[in-house]
Amino acid sequence: MSHEKGKCSCDGSGETSGPIKLHTPRPAVKLPKMIKVAKADEALYRRVVDAAKQASADAYQPYSQFNVGAAALTFDGQIYTGFNIENCGYSQTIHAEESAVTNAMANGLMKRASAHGIDQFHAILAVAVYAPKGKDPWPCCNCRQFLGEFGYDMHIIGEDPKDGSILCLTLGQLVPFAFPIEEVLRSVRGDRG
Repeated sequence: MSHEKGKCSCDGSGETSGPIKLHTPRPAVKLPKMIKVAKADEALYRRVVDAAKQASADAYQPYSQFNVGAAALTFDGQIYTGFNIENCGYSQTIHAEESAVTNAMANGLMKRASAHGIDQFHAILAVAVYAPKGKDPWPCCNCRQFLGEFGYDMHIIGEDPKDGSILCLTLGQLVPFAFPIEEVLRSVRGDRG
């Protein structure tokens, strides 16, 4: 690119040759296919969703007025809840999913998992998300990255506001090109192969 005076904005003149046009196509986004919840899991998943709903009532949301509750289902059938806790600095806001997982961790999740030979990627089976004003249960991008630390096979579940049915996707479906956390951990631990 030329940096001649008057031909780009680098010289401070603010003049440019105009907007550029990209020619690379932008195909329509294809939504992932919902997972049909097994009959045997319906009652349990409903309990997890209901726990997220109840947690949303305790949210501290003076800035957004947008309650969010979450519930994490662990490998041993425990359900831990959390909710959003806003902060006037915004970036210090704690999201409901972070709160629920932190609650599980603070209550010994990883110690219990380790005692059963279960790693961090299989300690959490599902996370339910509920926002009374929301249209779906899918976590924001920040929370998707946060949850990815605990595996992309976990189910993300919630209630369809239209008919009350349980919506279900894996975290991996929501993050198709996820950062390879397991690979990074193997490398850090000395496995370079």
